[in-house]
Amino acid sequence: MMTNLPLEVPPSPPRWSRIPFDIFEDVQGREKRPRFGEPKSMTCISDIPETILALIFSCISDTRSRNAVSLVCIEWYSLERATRTSLCLRGSVSDLYLIPRSFQAVESLDLSHCSPWGYSLFQSIPERAVLVGQVLSQAFPKVKYMTIYVRDGRDIDMVACFWSNLQSLKLVRWHQRPTHFEEASGYGMEFRFLMQSCKSLRSLDLSEFYCWTEDIPPALMVEPFVSRSLHSLNLLNVSLEGFKAVELGAIASACPNLEDLRIVLVFDSRFVDFVDDEALLHLGVSCKKLKVLHLIDTAAFVDAQTDREDAFGNEDAQISRAGLEGVFEALPLLEDLAIVLSQNVRDAKSALEVLASKCKKLKSLCLGRFHGLCNGPQPNGLQKLALHSCKEITRSGLRSLVRQLRNSLVDVQVTCCLQLDAVDTLWALQPIQNTISKLLLDYQLNPDHLAREQEDAHRCQSFCNLSTCENAQRVHNESVQSFSSSINSQKYSINGSNRESSRNLLDLNFAPPCTEQCEGFKNSDIMNMHGCSTDGIAFSSVGAESDGIHGSRDHASSSACRDASDRLSNHDFNSEMHGLSEFGNPAFSLAFREGEWSMLKSLALWIPIGELLSSLPVMGLQFCPSLREVQIKVEGDCRACPKPKVRKAGLSTLALYKAISKLTLDCSETVGYALSAPQGHMELSLWERWYLQGIESVKLQELDYWPPQDRDANRRGLSLPSSGLISQCATLRKLIIHGTINEHLLRMFTKMPNLRDVQLRLDYYPAPEVELNTETRADACRRFEAALAERGFPD
Repeated sequence: MMTNLPLEVPPSPPRWSRIPFDIFEDVQGREKRPRFGEPKSMTCISDIPETILALIFSCISDTRSRNAVSLVCIEWYSLERATRTSLCLRGSVSDLYLIPRSFQAVESLDLSHCSPWGYSLFQSIPERAVLVGQVLSQAFPKVKYMTIYVRDGRDIDMVACFWSNLQSLKLVRWHQRPTHFEEASGYGMEFRFLMQSCKSLRSLDLSEFYCWTEDIPPALMVEPFVSRSLHSLNLLNVSLEGFKAVELGAIASACPNLEDLRIVLVFDSRFVDFVDDEALLHLGVSCKKLKVLHLIDTAAFVDAQTDREDAFGNEDAQISRAGLEGVFEALPLLEDLAIVLSQNVRDAKSALEVLASKCKKLKSLCLGRFHGLCNGPQPNGLQKLALHSCKEITRSGLRSLVRQLRNSLVDVQVTCCLQLDAVDTLWALQPIQNTISKLLLDYQLNPDHLAREQEDAHRCQSFCNLSTCENAQRVHNESVQSFSSSINSQKYSINGSNRESSRNLLDLNFAPPCTEQCEGFKNSDIMNMHGCSTDGIAFSSVGAESDGIHGSRDHASSSACRDASDRLSNHDFNSEMHGLSEFGNPAFSLAFREGEWSMLKSLALWIPIGELLSSLPVMGLQFCPSLREVQIKVEGDCRACPKPKVRKAGLSTLALYKAISKLTLDCSETVGYALSAPQGHMELSLWERWYLQGIESVKLQELDYWPPQDRDANRRGLSLPSSGLISQCATLRKLIIHGTINEHLLRMFTKMPNLRDVQLRLDYYPAPEVELNTETRADACRRFEAALAERGFPD
């Protein structure tokens, strides 16, 4: 929610300063406007024709940049408003006089974030419902693409009434579906007037609109002409149940011209009318123009990644290779394909061969539970690769695949792959580390890696202090004998009394020794710095290959928590990083820097509860100069996790990335004790503090935060510790809280100097219908908005 909507006409700003533009000096046939004291041969920005200036403004997509341009002068203000095609309103609809009327050229309008969030835009003021629609339609008469929050069919009817020329519509509803429409008129009648009125509708997005799966087929059959004209249909998050074979067939028959279909299906053979080969073949025959196809199994869509080993069952999917080959042959125009199942598809080699030969335009591929991928040829030109729950893929196989696609691959997602942890994934992606722009991986380390790197670290420390081969052999034997005890005692702490030993560990001598006479050592072990760790933080080279065989791993959340607690001592990451920079050893930096991830702009991490972020830079992601957005999803049960031995999770690690401006911290799948926890455990408020400590050191401009939840109470709210830590972010401009918050805690955010936009979203199902306390009442939100406006904004 935003404090106020922008006024229509700002105060008259001063005229612009004359900025020379030499690029326009060669423009002929244009009249010069002489200025006092200015050479006649000089061309300035004021001489640019309005048509060219309008084209320049149209190329500016950043909202803040456009707002700054509009403040230069009255002419630029009018021109910027005339070229603005996209707008998102976050003010309160009760202040109708603040609705801007100068954006007459806007074609894309987002009304899903109006304050207070989750309330009906038209029914919030029942006596003025029609007036709200009239004012909005007059202020934005050219809208073709709209996103809006609706509560029931009456809101949808108002949209269809005032914007009948819509071409694209996205409906948002996290509240429960009203039942009185079904009782009166039958399934799908909420969309009846919409389908009858909006004859130009080409795209319908219901991915954030909760309804029943039985509503969709009847709604598409109300007006066959409109359904046949649909080019895009997004049904990913309509219901937790998923669509069955009959419903998929009805959708495919009603919309034969679809080019983009995203849908959640029931592939589990234990359910009646599950989706099988016949249903998929019918889809391919009916919708031959499909370019984007996402088929997600219901179980795979809703399941968390908490226990990765349990995710690999012995059940095989009822989708055969022959069925997949038939679908690929019927859809030669595919550019984006996603098939994520909850059961295994084995030996997918032949299906991938057909995909490579028939779908020549494929650019994005996402597969879940497919095995044997690297045995078959891969399509050339693939730009996106997503692997989910593929337990047979090894890091060598993934590296081979990445090497084949290194000229085009820029977006990679690797999750729940049993033989790939974070270090393995980064090593496999090394051939494209200079070109990849988006990366999603599991932030989980193999215990074998940790033990192996502890051993290499001890050997490396002993070797670097030697001057003769005899001393090397002697210290090597001693280090082997004391290896197990050094791991258990964890002596190499940078903090406290053991700082000197860490100094010796990091003060490395890279003079080439006579390795031929030193048994047990290799020159490559030292020069590549494969293992050099301090208290379980692995300083490893991503490119350093290991011959060790992966052992069995326990990826359950509780085991991950115990492993993290056992291998970490009582010190924080800030002291670690200060200790590293204090030594200032250039050889140390060069040893770890195998290469920059120079084009990486977005990084997404899945983290089990209790895992630390401290080892993120040193395991291969230290040099990311272009990283602007980080998404972190924390999952697990706090009730099965012991109290961590360290004071914070290491969020301050992100301060190393100077270009970062946006952080998404999603703890929505973190459950625990809301009020009182047993001895040795922490409440949810303390877990929030553990994860958010250090956030003030990260120069963020935008924060999306999902607090942990108590599922028994169906409540997700911000606690006092988390509110206090977030309020210390001095550079934060936009804050989105996906949950509730008490009004007195909300007041803490008024002290943040640069904060302009605060939104409270109850976007979890089912959202609370009625709140009787001060957490989500509309009056509380309005009082906070008024206080924020009264404080003022520095810019």
